[in-house]
Amino acid sequence: METNNEPIQIKLELGLHNAAAIRHVLFKEQERYTYDPKCVPSRITFVREVIADLDNKIDEVLRNETTNVG
Repeated sequence: METNNEPIQIKLELGLHNAAAIRHVLFKEQERYTYDPKCVPSRITFVREVIADLDNKIDEVLRNETTNVG
């Protein structure tokens, strides 16, 4: 469901441990599929995009944590 050709956005805030756990589950789900874009289901492509987003946010949080230590 889209409005004005813009996808509906859902924003979710997670703690670091929850984000890592969700990322792990998503990764386990997609790992049995090929990386060939011609053969992979579109939902797996979307799952991989979410994994990349989570990776970026987790890395950002961890970088900030290590800079704030000491």
